[in-house]
Amino acid sequence: MKFALATIACAAITVATVAAQNQTPPQTAPQQSPKPDVTLTGCVIQGSAPTVFLFDNARKNPKDKTEKGTRYVIVALGEDMPLRSNLNHEVELVGQAETKTLPPGKVEEKDLPKFSAKSMTLVSNTCSAPDGK
Repeated sequence: MKFALATIACAAITVATVAAQNQTPPQTAPQQSPKPDVTLTGCVIQGSAPTVFLFDNARKNPKDKTEKGTRYVIVALGEDMPLRSNLNHEVELVGQAETKTLPPGKVEEKDLPKFSAKSMTLVSNTCSAPDGK
């Protein structure tokens, strides 16, 4: 009787071990490669609060008069980004630009796309006119 119980226990352990080995690993989400950073040139302007800054007339190629400028809410990824000291200055920001379809007409600040800025370079102490005007 002891032999039969031992055999059954051994068989159960073997079946459990084989079943565990045949399990497929859990599916992981496919890794998405990070989007490349973009470099945009535009004007830093004051937003609705002292700590809110907007990136106005932001364009990839500021010399291209046909490129329409975009307005973003700036999200500074570095604590040392001197946004306040560059108010009303033209700057070049490097980072990630959110793509967002804006409603027609006047757009509220809360509806603007975000620009997650990693670095900033001063271009000019003044802002150029929007859309080359």
